[in-house]
Amino acid sequence: MHEEKETKEATMAMAGLYRRVLPSPPATEFASPQGKQLFTEALQGGTMEGFFKLISYYQTQSEPAYCGLATLAVVLNALAIDPGRTWKGKR
Repeated sequence: MHEEKETKEATMAMAGLYRRVLPSPPATEFASPQGKQLFTEALQGGTMEGFFKLISYYQTQSEPAYCGLATLAVVLNALAIDPGRTWKGKR
């Protein structure tokens, strides 16, 4: 019974995150007219180089609590960090 309650609560918590309205300002939905305008202006201004490197490795988080891990994976992949190379400690 206790496990069933935890599962139901977890499902309800997850459902509350899906398609949540962004706080605007400061957030702007990427696909909105304003988001498209901001993207176009940045592209024309030459400030989008980092975006293309990052978006090619974009990875969604599997759990709400794992946002840091998903972000870390995207950034390390975009920086071409070799996961097999020791970067800290004894070599």
